[in-house]
Amino acid sequence: MNIFNKIIVVIILLFFIFISFLSIINEFIGFFSWSGIANKVFNAKTNINPYISTLALLMVIVACVFLLLLEFYRRKTKIAKIYNVESGKAMITLSTISQQIKDSVTKVEGLQNVKINIISRQSGIIINMMVELSQNLNIPEKMTEIINVARDVSLNKLNIKVIDTNLTITNLVIDDSKEEKNFYGSDYAVQKSETGKETDKNPGPDSNVPSGD
Repeated sequence: MNIFNKIIVVIILLFFIFISFLSIINEFIGFFSWSGIANKVFNAKTNINPYISTLALLMVIVACVFLLLLEFYRRKTKIAKIYNVESGKAMITLSTISQQIKDSVTKVEGLQNVKINIISRQSGIIINMMVELSQNLNIPEKMTEIINVARDVSLNKLNIKVIDTNLTITNLVIDDSKEEKNFYGSDYAVQKSETGKETDKNPGPDSNVPSGD
């Protein structure tokens, strides 16, 4: 949210807080009377209990204060420590780690819909991955390959300690590319065989026909 929107929201919330305080005071003092719809709600002559209306207005104030705090609250950036740095303290955001691992894991053949979640701990990170694999693969070998790629990016490229790596297969899908390749390959073989048959039907020059000599 940009600065202009923040200013507008703050002004509106402060307005509601002011109106709520003013209404609470007016419930017991009766310093002025409301007109229209407001008069039906806040006028002491109505059947509404002043304590009930006061409680409702207090809830409005609490909600407005809570929204004000949210406007100025900045979420803490989640980071992890990079080791083997000679001078100073090096940190990296978890989103950057997740993107680096995802870019490398996506290059592994037979994967789809890769999702990476990084959890930071005092002694390192925990890598949680969710992927879809092709049915034509050796599942245990492919999972080992994915885990090794993720750990290699963290340990060797980013110099980040890995506590644990968790991989979950969310679905086993059919590899459409291989099916399409097999389909066109078989179609080409059929056409080639048919062409060969047609070629055989066209005989060459008859050896029995005498030459002009």
